[in-house]
Parts: sequence; structure tokens; C-alpha cells
Amino acid sequence: MIHAAHKEDAQNSPCTKTKDVIKSFTYGNVSLEDSLWKKQRDYVIELYLSLSNGDILKSSLRHAGIPSDFNGLPGWGGTLGQMLGSYAKLYCVTGDYRLKAKAVSLFEEWAALADEHPELYHQGTYNYDKMIGGMLDMYEYMGYEPVKEYISRLTDQSIQDLDRSIDRDGLQDHRMKGQIEWYTLPENVYRAYQLFGDEKYKEHASVWHYDYMWDKVLNHDFKIGPRHAYSHVNCLSSAARAYEVTGEKKYLDIMEIAYDEITSHHTYATGGYGPGENLFVDREGYLGFMLLSPWDLGGEDPSFMNFAGQRVARSDAWGSCEVSCCAWAVFKICNYLLRHTGDAKYGMWAEQMLYNCTGGQPDIKPNGELLYYADYFADGGMKSTVDRRLRAGGENFQWQCCSGTFPQDVAEYSNMLYYYDDDSLYVSQYLPSCVEWERKEGKVTVENFSDFPKHSLLRFRVNAPEGSRFALKFRVPAWADGKNTVKVNGRPLDVPAVPNTWLTIDREWGADDLVEIEYPFRLWFKAVDEQHPDLVALNYGPVVMVSTEMTILVGDKAHPEEWILPVEGEEMTFKTLPGHTGILDFVCRTFKPYYTYPENTWYFMYHRIYKDDKEKKVMNRTINA
Repeated sequence: MIHAAHKEDAQNSPCTKTKDVIKSFTYGNVSLEDSLWKKQRDYVIELYLSLSNGDILKSSLRHAGIPSDFNGLPGWGGTLGQMLGSYAKLYCVTGDYRLKAKAVSLFEEWAALADEHPELYHQGTYNYDKMIGGMLDMYEYMGYEPVKEYISRLTDQSIQDLDRSIDRDGLQDHRMKGQIEWYTLPENVYRAYQLFGDEKYKEHASVWHYDYMWDKVLNHDFKIGPRHAYSHVNCLSSAARAYEVTGEKKYLDIMEIAYDEITSHHTYATGGYGPGENLFVDREGYLGFMLLSPWDLGGEDPSFMNFAGQRVARSDAWGSCEVSCCAWAVFKICNYLLRHTGDAKYGMWAEQMLYNCTGGQPDIKPNGELLYYADYFADGGMKSTVDRRLRAGGENFQWQCCSGTFPQDVAEYSNMLYYYDDDSLYVSQYLPSCVEWERKEGKVTVENFSDFPKHSLLRFRVNAPEGSRFALKFRVPAWADGKNTVKVNGRPLDVPAVPNTWLTIDREWGADDLVEIEYPFRLWFKAVDEQHPDLVALNYGPVVMVSTEMTILVGDKAHPEEWILPVEGEEMTFKTLPGHTGILDFVCRTFKPYYTYPENTWYFMYHRIYKDDKEKKVMNRTINA
């Protein structure tokens, strides 16, 4: 495992006024074992190592007006910094030295160009944030010192260049003066202060606090207005760093209140959010509204105000969730909240995104196309890496922002599974994996050799020096409200297993101890929002299911297991009984996990549901009329 020189500097720095309740392994000590998620990560590593430095650098050179002979990547910039950070984290996670060498060579080429062309230091809010973030990753997770001087130079130029007089309400219109996502700046600028101690970083970060949104959240006033979805969840990570640096509890309160509000009222069954990249739309039931076609609205106004203050209508070209970016924001805020509070409930949103969003993504194509949006539309969706929004200059959406966050997502897989304190090891997510935990008695190894979420049984092998006493704490998922069971070395153990808490086994451990936990999966429906209670998605344990064909459902919403049954011989596949899918009694529909669903094949996630035959007859009369 990799132990870089500066991995824990930020948390241990005198510039940090808070201490973690539980600690992260910060991209070390955790290895993934065979699974879909490991395959995703390994594929990303090989693809991103194959990119030429010149092509990666081209977007920065193009932005600064510097000519070059490189073809470049056709994205809109910003990904250079994200790629530096991804190489650094993936090196820390895997120990693959090619990744470190790639990061160093790419940075050195950029630094040489910056020495020759000082105009490269003129970065807007978006690129500056991404660039110093990647360099900070190289410093913190690779121990690479040369980036420190360039972070300082970029920040000096940012302090000089950025217009502090812009309107601070976060609406992405002309009043931003092109300084998009400025409210995400404090996270990385405060981080530089924590690592280096230079007061200029602290002052620069404090200038960009997002008081408009944060004050509203603190006062439970969620009339925020339509705002850009991903970056507004991402700004909560700026509140996290403000909390760490200032020690003011209000910033932790902001994170917790926002988490509860967004997960309760602004997310789909997958954990995805931001239809059309919009959050906090001023329309009751906007989650459901954004899934319905205009012809299906029953006379409702099909338009709404978007995050740029423009009146628009729903478009299928803007999907239901900007997957890679939205997942990255969620993975970060869940990590901050878990560390700062130790509360198990903050693993829930990360779990949803892990299995149903990033887990459902097809591989990024060698030309840079990837699944920009996931679609949850009531009239169907399809996983496609082809983005249908042609840019004004004729460019397609290749190597854009999501290609910068997706490699960070797959690096984060290893950073979101395990946590620890002096006396306990915490298991937050259940990907097949292994963690090494250094204690004063010696090294403890815990291996998760389960096949979750394909199967509900979790199996862990524990190896510890003889007589080691500590607690293993397992997060009980929010949906795990059935007859949860625990065994240690084959013997049942009577311990509480309450959803959104830690299931705790405190004992002496030895060699090859076996822990078996089962959170039985069950079928359950989740309505899209309060205003559309009969527009529902079917879930099986942590996994969102999709139908292979469009349908209307008829049955008891509270007991789908009575009329949706497993298909014998087919893993995680279910089928309705006859008479439960609309007008024709003989029609049945099949459901499979969304995350396993192939590319370029129609699926249907959200369905109208009627409770019984009486409602079905009313539906028939309406349709026939």
C-alpha cells in the first residue's frame, strides 16, 4: 500500500481546528477485489494512461491562446487538473507506478509551458479550482513537492484576476461575468491553507463563501430558486472545509441540513439528482414533472425556470442525472459527513450512487464519449455515450467535465469503504475488498469476499494478532428493515441491526475469524415525489430495477412481493403475475437491475401504479374515452 508523505497533513495541521470523529484511510490500505467496480477502475486506468500529454495539455493551451502542434482533446477544458488528481489518487490506491510517472511528466510539461507563457496562470474560477485541486492531490497523496510553488503562483494570479463584485446568489446568468461555480472555490483553497499554512489561502477562500445558499439552508429556507445541480451539492464540500478551518459549527449544520433536505426531496430512487442539471426548481413536484413528456402533463404548463434564469421546457437531450459529476459531489460530501460526525446514515446517499449511478455506467469510449446523463423518463431511457447537444462551434461532447470526474469517482471507490478510530473499524460500503489496519498490537486485515449486491449475504474474513480486541462496525442500510442476522464463526450473534446505525461486534479477534451478515433484500416501491405518489420505481434491496418494456402496474404498492415474483434460474430478475400490468390481463413485465442493463437498449424505470382492479377499470374508461 502507498503511504505518501503528506497524506494526513491537512487534518493534523495546526490550521485545522476540528478533529475527525472517525478517520478515512485516504486512498491507502484498501484494495478492491474482483467486481464490476474494479473492472471499471482498471479500464479507466489503462485508457487514461494511453492519452498523450500533448493532447491533454492542448485545452489549456487553447484557452490561453498559445499555439501548439497537438490535436488535443475536444472537451471544454478543466480536465487537466482533474486528470492530475486522478493519476495521483489512482497511484495511491493501486501502487501502479505508471500513474505516478504520468502525473509527474504531465505536470512538468505544463510547468515548463507556464514558465515560458505566464498567460497560463490566468485561470477562471472553474479551471483554477480544478487545477489547484489536482496539484494538491499530487502533493498530498504522492508527496510531490514541486507543485507547491505553482499552486502559489496560480493563487496569486487568481487573487488579482477574479472579480469580487459579482452577484453572489449563484444564478448562472450574465451577472456571474463568466465566473461559473465560484462557490466551489473554498474547498480546495482552504485545503491549500491546511497543507501549507499560508494566510493568503485562508483569506482567498473566505472571500468566496456562498452565504446566499448557506444562510438559507441554515434557516431551513429552501426557497433557493433553480440552481445548477452538481455544483450546488459540490459547494457543500466548501462548507466542510470552512468547518475544518474555522471550527464554527454552523458550517457542519449547513452540511447536515442540506443533506437531509436534498436526499428527502430532491433525489430519484437511484440517488441521482438534478434533472436538466437543475436543483431547487420553483415548482411543486418538479422531480416527477421532469420525467413526464409535455403531452403527458394534463394541461400543466410544460415550461420552468432553469439554473440560468431562462424559461425552458423539458428536453430529452438534457437527462435526469449528470452521472459522473453528480456522483463525485455526493461521494465527497458523504465522506466529509461520515468523518466529521461518525453517523452511519451518511453512507446512504453514497450507497445509492455507487450501485445505481456510477455502477450503471458503461465504459468511457476511447474517443472520450461517456454516459453524460442517466435518463429516468416515464416514457423510457437508454444508456448511450452519444450526447445529442451540439455545441455552437460544432463540437460534440467528448472529453468534457464528466471525463474529469469519472476517474475521480473510480479512485474514490477505495476511499469510501472503510473508516477507523482508536478502537473500531467501520465498514460503510460493501464492495468486495480488503483493508489493512495498523494497530499497536500489529496489522489487522479484514477481507470482504462477498458478491454484494448480487447476493444479500455479506462475508468477512478477519485476521488479527492473537488477543486483539476491537469493534467491527457495519453500516446497516436504510432499506435493511427485515430480519437481519449476524454470525461469527458460524454462531448466531444477538446484536442490534437497526437501519442507518452501526451494527457493532466488539470482541477479541484472531486468525481467520468469519463474520457473516445478512440484510435480506426485499422488493419495495419508491414514489418520485409527494406530488406524484403513483409514479414509482421498483427497488430490490439497494438496487433500482427497470422494466424491459413500458408498462402500467396494477397491484398493492406496499406488497409488491405478492405479485412480482423471482424468475427461476435468472439472477436478480423478477416478473409480474398476469393481470398486474394495465388493460390486458395476460400481459406480464420483466424487471432487471438498472446497473446491469446494457447500452443502447430501452429500459423503463418509473411507472404509474394503480392499487386494484377498481382503479384499473377507471383507467380503462379514461383511455377508451
